[in-house]
Amino acid sequence: MFSLAKIKKISRQLFPTGRAFNYPVDGDLDKLISGLSESELRATDDAYSVLFQILPDNNDFTADDATKWENRLGMINGSALPLADRKLAIIRKMNHPGDIPARQSWDYLQNSLQAAGFDVYVHENLAEVPILGSVIQLGQTQLGQYQIGAMPYLFKVVDSLEASIDSNFIVSTDYRSTFVIGGAVFGSSANVSALRETEFRQLILKIKPVQTVAFLYVNYI
Repeated sequence: MFSLAKIKKISRQLFPTGRAFNYPVDGDLDKLISGLSESELRATDDAYSVLFQILPDNNDFTADDATKWENRLGMINGSALPLADRKLAIIRKMNHPGDIPARQSWDYLQNSLQAAGFDVYVHENLAEVPILGSVIQLGQTQLGQYQIGAMPYLFKVVDSLEASIDSNFIVSTDYRSTFVIGGAVFGSSANVSALRETEFRQLILKIKPVQTVAFLYVNYI
């Protein structure tokens, strides 16, 4: 960033070096240079301000800038979230779809979620085995298939931002077109901020193939 003193110093260096240009401090020429330097400083600051707002890759990108970009990109408003998480989500959205041809693969979905700041992993259900766990609906535990041992609560992502709506979706008994999002190990849980639940589900819905069902081993904290 430039300062007024630095711009003024550069301006003075552009003048000839003859005795006629050895102008006194606070003289008429000095005042003219000072006035022009203030105008140039404002122009410089405005230019930097535009650059800082273009990409969320700098410390001068503000919460207001994040709100504007979320609105422009059709994202969930994240004003209640830390700015660092919002910047990651905006960068991921700006980079989409990128140059990756397989945009519905498990690893692309996993990379996209992690790039947005979600510490989760995607596991394919290639063996088409039943997904076991307990289901949460409207704050109450609904009996479902349960495997002995500690299992995380299970949510589904089908075609709605509302978990309570997708919880009523009946999955085919052969469990085709299902996959799991959770911890690093299949069946383990991951933690996701409760404030980002809608954003999390929205990102999954935008990337996953329409016919698939995502089972979430997720604790919203």
